[in-house]
Amino acid sequence: MSVNDTFNCFYQEKELKTKACNDAKQIADLFGAAPYDKSYECQPIPGSDDFRLQVGPDVAHEIFIRFANAPRQTPLVVVDGVPTEVNGPYRNLVDPAGVAPGNLFDANSGIPDGDGGVLEQRDWVLAVNRKKNGGTIKSDLAGFKFPCDCKKGSPEICTEPDFLEDPFDPVGTKPNVHHVVPRKDKRCCPWGTNSYKNAAVISQKLNKCLSNDDPPEDEVKILHKVPAYSP
Repeated sequence: MSVNDTFNCFYQEKELKTKACNDAKQIADLFGAAPYDKSYECQPIPGSDDFRLQVGPDVAHEIFIRFANAPRQTPLVVVDGVPTEVNGPYRNLVDPAGVAPGNLFDANSGIPDGDGGVLEQRDWVLAVNRKKNGGTIKSDLAGFKFPCDCKKGSPEICTEPDFLEDPFDPVGTKPNVHHVVPRKDKRCCPWGTNSYKNAAVISQKLNKCLSNDDPPEDEVKILHKVPAYSP
């Protein structure tokens, strides 16, 4: 949700008449409007989901809070100072219809599952990985180092294993199909898509640490070095 585009502020829908309106009162102070009663409230604009807020004794001093989709955060990742598109190791797989920001890897892949049905995207990715690696599943981020408790600055560092499905750690090494650019950004807005080029196979433990955070530059560098998988 957006307040006057000049200020480029965005809120979740539930915050529209609460936090957005309260913050809008501060905008008047910033541009030096005449002192005005701080008890004023946002008023709905008839025929829309928008609000207006008078911020000065002159009715012309008003701010509009508009109900609209916030612009998508750029999916480009800065690598060596250059905004770079993610092209992961599954980029040669054919995307299904309906690829869009915020989608899970659960769309119909169009690939038969052998039982009369079709594979979801994530199952197709795992099958391609397993076939390439002789019946085992290899992590696309093998050797990647990360805090074991997912907290920056933690002294205990874990290393992503080469191969997943370790019987001694079946939960932590469960193969996950990871969104390199996360599905949601920190505003909870749709961000990363379910395009195969945005997919990587990693352990569940690492996926937990990387989810819903900006993609680390090192992650993208490693993935761009992984040879592309083919069906």
